[in-house]
Amino acid sequence: MVHMASQAAAERTAVEMEPLKGEGEAGDDSPRSASTPHKALPPLKPAYKLDMVGVSVLLLLGIWWGPWGDMVLDGIPIPAAKKTLGILFCVSALWATEAVPLYITSLLIPLFTVMSGSLLPPSTECKPGDVACFTKRYTPYPPGVAAKEVCGQFFDPTVLLFMAGFSIGSVLEKQRISNLIASLLLRPFGNKPENVLLGIMSLGCFLSMWISNVPSSVLCVSISLPIIHQLPAGDPYAKALLLGIAFSNNIGGMTTPIASPQNVIAFAACEQVGCELTFTSWMMFSLPFCGVLLLATWALLRYRYPPQMHVLRLTDLTRDQPALKGSQILALTITVTTVLAWALWKPLQLEPLFGSMGIVGLLPVILFFSTGLLDREDFEKGLNWTVLVLIGGGLALGHVMERSYLLHIASSAIVTALSGAGLWVFMGAFAFLMAVVANFISSTVAAIIIIPVVAQVGKKLMKPRAMIIASVIMDSAAMGLPVSSFPNANSFGVKRAAVPEDDEESARVADKGKKPIPGNGASLLEVKDYMVSGGIVTCMALLECMTLGYTMLVLSS
Repeated sequence: MVHMASQAAAERTAVEMEPLKGEGEAGDDSPRSASTPHKALPPLKPAYKLDMVGVSVLLLLGIWWGPWGDMVLDGIPIPAAKKTLGILFCVSALWATEAVPLYITSLLIPLFTVMSGSLLPPSTECKPGDVACFTKRYTPYPPGVAAKEVCGQFFDPTVLLFMAGFSIGSVLEKQRISNLIASLLLRPFGNKPENVLLGIMSLGCFLSMWISNVPSSVLCVSISLPIIHQLPAGDPYAKALLLGIAFSNNIGGMTTPIASPQNVIAFAACEQVGCELTFTSWMMFSLPFCGVLLLATWALLRYRYPPQMHVLRLTDLTRDQPALKGSQILALTITVTTVLAWALWKPLQLEPLFGSMGIVGLLPVILFFSTGLLDREDFEKGLNWTVLVLIGGGLALGHVMERSYLLHIASSAIVTALSGAGLWVFMGAFAFLMAVVANFISSTVAAIIIIPVVAQVGKKLMKPRAMIIASVIMDSAAMGLPVSSFPNANSFGVKRAAVPEDDEESARVADKGKKPIPGNGASLLEVKDYMVSGGIVTCMALLECMTLGYTMLVLSS
């Protein structure tokens, strides 16, 4: 999203920052495009990369052709489920280690899916004893059909939604509108970095309570960019801002029944099993739960990514701002219209007309580029095609996991293994399953598959509402990968624009065998940031869910 290099750096109005004593060059007042990672790690050696690729391939082949039998659902062996499990382990290892580029790993998913015959037809109801129906249900698609369907996930409307988000971020940055928005919305939080972080996280959480986390995270990232631009090179505070935006928008998706699709599914599941759940009762649980989690996340990010300065003068972002030009007014009009369409998607009943919010997202992309607000260079660099391919791979993996019955088998295995256990054990098991699964597939798909099983188990335990709410909370709390949610991927799409000084510094550190400073095209965030920080937040949410959350849910039931 951040694609402007030295030209944008020269045009920016400098923001005065007071560096901490003893920081040396890190406290230089000269404006920089964006910050680099605080402590560069040594690069993966070629031998290590080859080793990890080899391990990933062995995982794949070992699960496919190992001595263990096929996975079974309702007494019927399903070879596709075992093959999908192998694909899941292989690509997860490659994503985690970055032995090959993330987007290249995404391209392996359709290749492995088609070659292995892992994609099954959509689930259909079969009468007991109907052999023909069951045979058709579990027979993989032919390679030609499977190839078209799995590759279609790379241009799914969800991918178009991300494309729209990246284009909005690019135009707000290029037209210098984000400076004005940042100053207006963040001024009440003062100029201390920790207060600004808490302010932007609170803003993201509040907005995503009432509207989709798509426009809320796009807006929050846009208003954070002027701050990121002014940070000294190597300041980890940039990562704190971006991760804080992603995590707070995910947390906001837990707070109201209308905040996310999975919450609506949970609400409907409660009605189906006959347990009372109202808007008020949901928020009586979610507000204290999410408030504690938001503060804990803020404290974690402050600890892991300490800023190099202790004063930000945000009011300087709009110093000597001229009146809005025609191009800025046009960009704002298109952006506001798009955000309102997303936010009022249901009240305006836009689905019969557009079918998906992703299709609505095509409108700003078309208008920005056809009116000249963005150009060909912006199309090539500003839309973050590597991230779009990464998201497409995540959608393809989730699609195959759903179609292969892998998640159904996992849910059934938990029910069987924990037969006779109490509420706390079942709640923890399904909450953990949801937290793991939702990192790899759509949160909505995870809820569609797992919530009905949770509801039936909870009904037998006489606590369906507690089971359902705990599981759907952990659905939104899955934050361990860039592909886990739109806010995660949106923050991951922010790139660092190189400046000449960084090229010289990169050459120096490369001579010393260290990891070069990422230049133009490199994301500010890394997968390990999500795996570590996001993983810790997920674990905190699980711990809170099984202690404070469990107590509140049981008492309210």
